[in-house]
Amino acid sequence: MQFDYSLEEDFQLFKTLGMLLSLLLILSTQLLFPNRLAIRDLLSNWRVNIPLALINGGLMSLLCGACVCAWVVTVRTQKIGFFAFREFPNWFEVGATVVLLDFVAWIWHRANHRWPLLWRFHAVHHSDRHFDASTAFRFHPGELFISLGVRLLIVTVTALPLEGLIAFEVIFGFFNLLVHSDTRIPPHLERLLGSIFVTPSLHRIHHSNRRSELDRNFGTIFSCWDRLAHTYRYAGPDTVVTPGLPSQDTDLGLKAAIGLPFKSRLTASAQSGKSENHPD
Repeated sequence: MQFDYSLEEDFQLFKTLGMLLSLLLILSTQLLFPNRLAIRDLLSNWRVNIPLALINGGLMSLLCGACVCAWVVTVRTQKIGFFAFREFPNWFEVGATVVLLDFVAWIWHRANHRWPLLWRFHAVHHSDRHFDASTAFRFHPGELFISLGVRLLIVTVTALPLEGLIAFEVIFGFFNLLVHSDTRIPPHLERLLGSIFVTPSLHRIHHSNRRSELDRNFGTIFSCWDRLAHTYRYAGPDTVVTPGLPSQDTDLGLKAAIGLPFKSRLTASAQSGKSENHPD
C-alpha cells in the first residue's frame, strides 16, 4: 500500500487543530447545557487542571515531541509490524487503527486501576472533585511518560498507518473531552448514544468516590469493551455521583496533585480497592 509521508509534517497541526476545535465545542456545550456545576466550580477546577496540562504539554514536547509519528513512519518503512506485511484497503486500516487503539486505551486504563504502582499516578486524575471537561487534562506527568512507552510498543507491533493515528488522536481527543464534560444530554438520547459510545454520564460514574463504581466504565470512545468485560454500569444524567478518590475530603492544589503519587498511603488504598472491586 502506498503511504503518504507528507502527513508526517502535518501530524502536529492536525492534532492541535482537532484538539482546539473539540475544546471549543465541548466547553460551549458544557456552559450552555450544564449538568450540575456552577461557573464558580469550573473556574476553581481550571486553576489546577490547566496549569497541569501546560506542564504536561511542555514536558512531553521536550521528551518526545512527534516521536510517535516519526516511529510510525520508521516502522512502516522498515516493514516491521502487522499492517506492513498484509495489504488492506486504506479505509480499513484507518478504521481498524481507531478501534484497536481505543481497545488498547481501555486495557491500559483498567491496568492503571489494578496495579498499585500505576494507580499511584492515575489517582491524580481521579482526585478531581469537580468533574468537568478540564478533568480530561488532569494527568500526572509520570502516567503520560509510562503510557508513551505503551503506545510506541503498539505502533511497533502493528505498523498502523499514520492516517489512522491522526484519525484516532482527533476522535479520542474529542471523546476524552466529551466524556469528562459536565454536559447534560437528554436521558433518552444519552441512553441511545450509550449503546455504542461512552457518554458523560457513563464516565462520570467511573469518577465516583465509591469503590463499587470506581472500577466500572473504563472506555473512552466505544462502550462495547466494558459490556464484553462485564465492567459496564448504566448511569444517566440524573444519577447522583460524588467525584473524587475514596476517603478524599478536600480539593487538591497543583503542588499536592503532583506530589500525590509519592504519598505512602496510596498503595494500600489501591490494594484494598482491588480486593473490594474485583471479587474475581
